[in-house]
Amino acid sequence: MKRIGLIVMAGLGAWVTHAQTNVAEQNPPATAATNAPAAPTPPPPRPPTRIESDNSADFDLNGRQAIYRGHVRVDDPEMKLTCGLLVADVPQAGGHPNRIVAETNVVIDFTDTKGQTNHATSDKAVYSYSVQNGVTNETLTLTGNPQMENAQGTQAGDVIVWDRANNRIHFENPHMVFRQNLSIAPPMTNSPPAQTNPPPGAVQGNDSPVH
Repeated sequence: MKRIGLIVMAGLGAWVTHAQTNVAEQNPPATAATNAPAAPTPPPPRPPTRIESDNSADFDLNGRQAIYRGHVRVDDPEMKLTCGLLVADVPQAGGHPNRIVAETNVVIDFTDTKGQTNHATSDKAVYSYSVQNGVTNETLTLTGNPQMENAQGTQAGDVIVWDRANNRIHFENPHMVFRQNLSIAPPMTNSPPAQTNPPPGAVQGNDSPVH
């Protein structure tokens, strides 16, 4: 079995190739001591995304497009994806892909912002990214018997749209099965009512108080 792979430095959010260079500065100039607060520590670099396929991978350098065929596997820090065919736009260095299409037995596993694991399946998944008037639009649309499963239950629909920019999931013609009981009524019991002892001198039935 042959394996064809590519390492990129971002996942569905930004699949771009990455070249790393190390530049050492000799005899850096001395800086004057100041009372200014130290600059915040930059976040660690994002781990790379790995894309592998068993059959083939074609790269259209003119159209800037990559095509993977045969048990395609995407290993990203935010999600895992497998499918039979994946077509991805290849952006310019430092850019962002506008469209990625995964087809045939698409399986996606991801963790949401609450730390909950989600398992999604569909025949086709289309990732779209754009920025208009400073507003980022980033969606993942699942079609072809799409279904999502998590600890709460299973949600299916004709179309499932995951709005990644606003962290929302939209279902068209939804069909949902919940694992949890949605009833909030208190449990019923057959216990007799509690009895209390009346204070001395109180009237009980037809008896009169003792003088």
